[in-house]
Amino acid sequence: MAQFDEVNTAFLGWLEANGATVSKSLSLQDYSAEYAGRGVVAIGDINKDEELFSIPRSLLLSPETSELAKKIDLASLEGWNPLMMCMIYEYCCGEESQWKPYFDILPTEFSTPMFWTNEEQEELKGTGVIDKIGKEEVESIFKEKLWPLISSNPDLFPTLDRDESSYLKIFHRMGSLIMAYAFHDTLPTKEEGSSDGSVMDEDEEDEDEDDDEKESKVNVSMVPMADMLNHKTGHNNARLFHEKTCLRMVAIKPIKTGQQIYNTYGDLCNADLLRKYGFVDVPNSHNIVEISGESVVAKCMATVAAAAAAAGRGEAGKEEKVEWLLDHDGLEE
Repeated sequence: MAQFDEVNTAFLGWLEANGATVSKSLSLQDYSAEYAGRGVVAIGDINKDEELFSIPRSLLLSPETSELAKKIDLASLEGWNPLMMCMIYEYCCGEESQWKPYFDILPTEFSTPMFWTNEEQEELKGTGVIDKIGKEEVESIFKEKLWPLISSNPDLFPTLDRDESSYLKIFHRMGSLIMAYAFHDTLPTKEEGSSDGSVMDEDEEDEDEDDDEKESKVNVSMVPMADMLNHKTGHNNARLFHEKTCLRMVAIKPIKTGQQIYNTYGDLCNADLLRKYGFVDVPNSHNIVEISGESVVAKCMATVAAAAAAAGRGEAGKEEKVEWLLDHDGLEE
């Protein structure tokens, strides 16, 4: 417990020393007994619309802020890979990294299915999770895209005490941190007319995403402190606002002393919560049962074939059936 408190103190001191503000009405707390790791608790009553903390953009860990982007060209990398490279670099810098106190507070072990044994993964058969783990796919990205960059820059990524397999382990940890902790940081443009210059975070409606992307610059970033808040379906009481100079977490309802402060990770079913974050919510009003497209098509093919045979006529081809299902929202692309 002493080490837990020491890491918390160093982290909060680092935030304050770098321009962040954190309300005196909250504290970091160990929720490992509830299988949740660190979380944020109210140690004083908090009013609706009260600011919980403010993080300057300079503390976000992203390709925009990491020193690595000044040293090698990351433009050829897609998706999370630029952030992944920056996190691997900053982690390997150790004490020399600006984000050392941040890495110290982040988890080193994960309960997501990516890290389960083959025997444990067998328990997921029949669910929509097993086909989405994708360990082989992400490892191929590391070998084909990231390792060539790492191995060709030994001055930036020392290989004397770290070989490819060592960097692969770091890659898996950084990837899990990005999946569970990163935010889509939307930076308001000068043309936006919002009175407070802020843009809501993850729970914006999907149909607005295209318009948002045209008006705003979106980056995947690690946001220290914002990622300390846990998720519990139906208990969200805080929201992250993106402003031009900082990101602010604000209470969206009154929070009493002793209550945990929750952000939302989105309206996710248990399969997605397990795959991305390593836990499930019971009950979960957003839970669904996923049926693979192959199963749907196979069942439809069999049913149509049987009906066609009974009527003495030919059956439509598989491509026509798939197209029909897609047109009628029976399948997702």
